[in-house]
Amino acid sequence: MKLFRNILLLLLAGVCFQLQSQPRLVINGIPPAFDNETHTYLLSVDEQYQDTPLSVSVSLSDSEAGQQLFIEGEAVTGTYTFGKVGEDQKYAIEVVSASESTTYTLQFTFLPVLTIRGGELSNEYTEAQVDWQEDGTLSEGLRAKVKWRGGSTNIEGKHKRNYKLSFIDAEGQKQNHSFGPLRNDNSWVLDAGQADMFRVRNLVMAQLWQDFAHAPYYVEQEPKALSATRGVMVELFLNDQYRGIYNLCEPIDRKQMKLKKFDADGTIHGGLWRASAFGDATFFNVPAEYDNTLPKNNVWEVKYPEVEDLCPTDYSTLRNAILFVVTSSDDEFRASVADYFDLPVLVDYYLFANVGNLFDICGKNILWAVYDKQVDKKLTPAMWDLDCCMGQNFTDDPLRPDYVAYNTELLFVNNVFHRLMTLNVNHFNDTVLSRYHELRPTVFSVASLQQRFVDAYESMRRSGALQREERRWSGDSDIAGLNLNFATELDYIKQWIAQRMEFLDQSFATLAIEELRPDPFSDRCYDLLGRPVRPGKGLLLHRGRKTLVR
Repeated sequence: MKLFRNILLLLLAGVCFQLQSQPRLVINGIPPAFDNETHTYLLSVDEQYQDTPLSVSVSLSDSEAGQQLFIEGEAVTGTYTFGKVGEDQKYAIEVVSASESTTYTLQFTFLPVLTIRGGELSNEYTEAQVDWQEDGTLSEGLRAKVKWRGGSTNIEGKHKRNYKLSFIDAEGQKQNHSFGPLRNDNSWVLDAGQADMFRVRNLVMAQLWQDFAHAPYYVEQEPKALSATRGVMVELFLNDQYRGIYNLCEPIDRKQMKLKKFDADGTIHGGLWRASAFGDATFFNVPAEYDNTLPKNNVWEVKYPEVEDLCPTDYSTLRNAILFVVTSSDDEFRASVADYFDLPVLVDYYLFANVGNLFDICGKNILWAVYDKQVDKKLTPAMWDLDCCMGQNFTDDPLRPDYVAYNTELLFVNNVFHRLMTLNVNHFNDTVLSRYHELRPTVFSVASLQQRFVDAYESMRRSGALQREERRWSGDSDIAGLNLNFATELDYIKQWIAQRMEFLDQSFATLAIEELRPDPFSDRCYDLLGRPVRPGKGLLLHRGRKTLVR
């Protein structure tokens, strides 16, 4: 038994030595990222080399005496020309010494490569080193704190997790870095697209929102304000393990929305709140009194000013808006709703949610911001967490329920929209219809919507990232044990878009311009816009009360 244990320890030591001592391949002065599980190197290069031979210097930085490097069977002593890169092209790397020969695989990508090395990650921050490759350049040794992030994506048993990165300097203080075309900042999010069979729905939909939506009401004071995240597709390595395609994106925060900062004396101006569940976020129920010393009240998390930066913070602008929606009379609502909400943006928000069937942002996952409560109490919404769209659920249980089908009404409608449309405030329904018909031939055309996903698919395919993602995550429990197939998923999305827009054309055509008021004494069922419907699954109005039929 003792002999067996000693042999086992020697074998384990040998494995660890092999993992830790793989040759440090260097290409044009840059060490590629390395995956211990598949013994594969990956280097980011400029996409111009897709159809052009790539001649580079290749070496082993820690080569031993007599050690030789071979690529595709050819001995390499300095420069090597790769005939093709990208599109999952693989090159055989062999390192030969006097005693052994070890083989590896080398691949190239046109996406940036992000490498994180540190301790085991969890819900608590862990210090790590971050390297960034992009187009043949390298930023290495960046210091950061990294942790898991997310709600349903962060429960026990999940594998492809989301991460929060906070960059720091040698003293542990915040330090800004910029990536690609994104902002210069210390705080970043790595979005895994965990249950998304296309992985980058969130990224594509955020780009769609920014391409058509009205700017926030305070745009004249802050022309650079953004009400959605921006991101770039990257390939991630975590502790020398390939983790696949991620969306490296900016967070929605005060800086992104350009909200006015609080004063040195504690006077609060801008505010930002995020809903982590439905509850008060649907604006259907009178909220209890909020405690301004807490980071969370009911379902609302305060994102600015956070209590760790200013305590007490202030929930009053948000809570007063909820009270107004819930308790105001019809006449009061008609007269004052524009004082409480950024109506042009709400029109776009409603249309956006309908186009993508984004039911997950109609209460839970909604953000509300006020630019300067000392001047204007008006709330404007912001976009994040958009992966539950275009026929995709936010979880694998189930992955494709009935309510994500192309021919379903939104499962949830916020009471702000419900009252605006049932009362047809200031011809709100006319505005919705007019805006829909304005956008339908352009950004809402079937071809335009489909092309956004085609472009993302082609970018991943040309880089080979698509194929690596399929190999890495097919069969995982995060996606209910299914196989990833991006070509099949793209076909599904394209068909869903075509059918969805045909469905919306018919649905919006029946949107009455006159006031829609469900009869509280009738036995008929209505949807949340007050339109008569046949009884079925979903959230319905029946005898003046909301009823969820499962």
